Amino acid sequence: MSDGERAEGLDLVIIGAGGHGTEVLSYIGDLVREGASIRVRGFVDEGKAPGRWKGSEILGGFAELEAFLEHEGRPAVRYITAVGDNRAREACVDKVGRVTLRPLEPWTLLHSRSVAGADVCVGPGTCLAPGSILTTNVRIGRHCIVNVGASISHDTELGDYVNINPGAVVAGNVRIGAGCYIGAGATIIDRVTIGEWSTVGAGAVVVGDLPPFVTAVGVPAKVIKRHR
Repeated sequence: MSDGERAEGLDLVIIGAGGHGTEVLSYIGDLVREGASIRVRGFVDEGKAPGRWKGSEILGGFAELEAFLEHEGRPAVRYITAVGDNRAREACVDKVGRVTLRPLEPWTLLHSRSVAGADVCVGPGTCLAPGSILTTNVRIGRHCIVNVGASISHDTELGDYVNINPGAVVAGNVRIGAGCYIGAGATIIDRVTIGEWSTVGAGAVVVGDLPPFVTAVGVPAKVIKRHR
């Protein structure tokens, strides 16, 4: 693994206080109950006012994050994005990178009920949810989401900001480009390449290569929209 990430003594902020944010908070709670020393300092979300939320705190937006770090005076605060939309998640990472007080390093969440086999590399800021399976010789990029019950087979590579939704199956020797969104229950057969920032609909079965910037749905999956 790239980061070890069964963290001890970690102070953490979560970027995004929506549905996926509540899931990430619950995953962290699981790790804490298993003995990890992780303290969630709060959520950063420009769409929500500061205050109590889901048993934690909303700090505010990125300006409030900067003020929090200045007040905190601790160098060890890290962050994880909890935003399902890939473009929005990329934008959040960019905004974190523009925090001027001091750089925040991303944290990788490897849930204890996820499975990662030999020679698996998971990029910084990625979340492996409960029940996710990465078999062997798998490469996952930065700030990805591998959701509940998703499986990724041998010799497969995912670019940055990919979202693999619950129950999706990615077979062996697959290449999925940056920013792709693979819908719930979709199947990607072996030796397929999916171009960057493409969307595969829920339940679709991808049996051939897909170009970048398209949406494909159905069984077998067919392109129904081009984004460029």
